[in-house]
Amino acid sequence: MEKKYHPIDCNYYDELVLLVMQKKICEIVYRNEADEQITEQTMIKDVFTKEKAEYIELLDGKLIRLDYLISADGKENILSCS
Repeated sequence: MEKKYHPIDCNYYDELVLLVMQKKICEIVYRNEADEQITEQTMIKDVFTKEKAEYIELLDGKLIRLDYLISADGKENILSCS
């Protein structure tokens, strides 16, 4: 069963959109569904909303739910958009 989505900070979302526009290879750190920390050097292709949750799509097509994202390009993810 998938955990309930917890929105991220709106300003952080904007930072992710900027990385998409820059087409920049950067370090992405996230937790997978087994709660293991994964680090990849890749590019974010897209940021989008699907079924009431926000995601990034990586260069290889992998989707990461934003509340599983720990950091992107060295910037820590802040949960809770107010």
